Amino acid sequence: MSGIEIEYGSEKLTIDLPQTCDVRSMGSSNPLPDPGGAIRRSFVAPIDSLPLSEMARTKLKRDPKSTVVVVVSDNTRPVPYRGPGGILIPLLETLLTAGYSRDRITILIGTGSHRPMSDKEIEAMLGLREAGYDLNVVNHDYEKQEDLVFVGQTRRGSPVWINRLYVEADLKIVTGLVESHFMAGASGGRKSICPAIASKETLRIFHGPVILESPAAADLVLEGNPCSEEAEQAAELTGCDFSVNVTLDSDKRITGVYSGDIFTSHLEAVKKIREYVTVQLDKRYDLVVIPGGFVSINHYQAAKAAIQASRALTPGGMIVEITRHSDTDPIGSEDYKKTLALLKLIGMKQFLETIKSKEWIFTHDQWETQMWCKVLEVIGKEENLIYCNLEIPDKAYSLLPGVPGLRYLSNTERNSGRSAEELMSMMAERAIDAAVESLKARLGRDPQLLLLPDGPYGVPFVRS
Repeated sequence: MSGIEIEYGSEKLTIDLPQTCDVRSMGSSNPLPDPGGAIRRSFVAPIDSLPLSEMARTKLKRDPKSTVVVVVSDNTRPVPYRGPGGILIPLLETLLTAGYSRDRITILIGTGSHRPMSDKEIEAMLGLREAGYDLNVVNHDYEKQEDLVFVGQTRRGSPVWINRLYVEADLKIVTGLVESHFMAGASGGRKSICPAIASKETLRIFHGPVILESPAAADLVLEGNPCSEEAEQAAELTGCDFSVNVTLDSDKRITGVYSGDIFTSHLEAVKKIREYVTVQLDKRYDLVVIPGGFVSINHYQAAKAAIQASRALTPGGMIVEITRHSDTDPIGSEDYKKTLALLKLIGMKQFLETIKSKEWIFTHDQWETQMWCKVLEVIGKEENLIYCNLEIPDKAYSLLPGVPGLRYLSNTERNSGRSAEELMSMMAERAIDAAVESLKARLGRDPQLLLLPDGPYGVPFVRS
């Protein structure tokens, strides 16, 4: 099976697969013919809310010096912000027309626990200077206590500390993308407040081991999902005046716009993605090949694709993940590396017991290492994960779960001047062939292969 195209970061990669490989994609949804117009119309006729312009004028009438904070996602999400067909310019035009001056509008980047974005990255994502908007843009810092405000406790007892700029704003607006999420059920909506602009202390429980070990903390599950419930309660305590979310197809085109009340508009968006993001399977497979997708800017984010692959895998099967990391550190934060090293040192079972013990000090990014444990639980041993990537140095693999795909490229090939795409195609195809041979020897038959070309965005469901 030749010439199969998969997502490779923000580019495309073509690989050849064995003829016996099944290819299963998520469903399709028609993109909107006029996304910019749909965004503007959603401000006029929002879901369970006053029109945005009316809301803005009312705030200004009460206080001519009122301020606006608009929360945006960081660059780990392919949210269409730029240009007249994106979210941000129509939103800013509406606020300015209503009477807000530019110096009273702040863009707050909901980094959550991620690193701050650079000025170059911010412009690439938002395109504000290109569009002629000189606005105050601030990265949320979840450890800067003086910039956080306590708003209450969730029913689980989580203390909720939220970014001060947002809490003290007169008009609070959140924006984002609703897609399946492997912990919170779906992204967007309430997640633009928690974890996006919450404190590290708040995330200790939201991203804690007890919540994340729940079977309900999974893709497309909202009811009974403790992770989703924590986010909802944090949003209720904090407040939100207006929410703008979009849904996308596999080509990152807008399929729907959902503006208005942060909760009901989010539920409508989730209803939409449930129509097409699932990948229906009749069986589990011995080998699953999956790209890391746009979101996998580093190893930390690549856990999302590995989780989806594990949903389609027979216990003890193999995964080949194909990733391109564009982040300044291709692995992730230093704390993430430390917890990965601990996992490698003591093994999955003891790692999970350790992070749940009273003696354990909650560590930044430990939750993603816990997600890799869910993958290891299915594949059984690290050798059953082949991680194909060119950006992570060889020596770093002593810390990472799985084995490097780099072993299938010679030093001569790596230094041959070939493009990254050429090298990755060679690496991935050889890794797949090696996995097939390993499984064939182990099973005594030809293994059953599956490619999930949608990566972390398609959610496999195996029919009973």
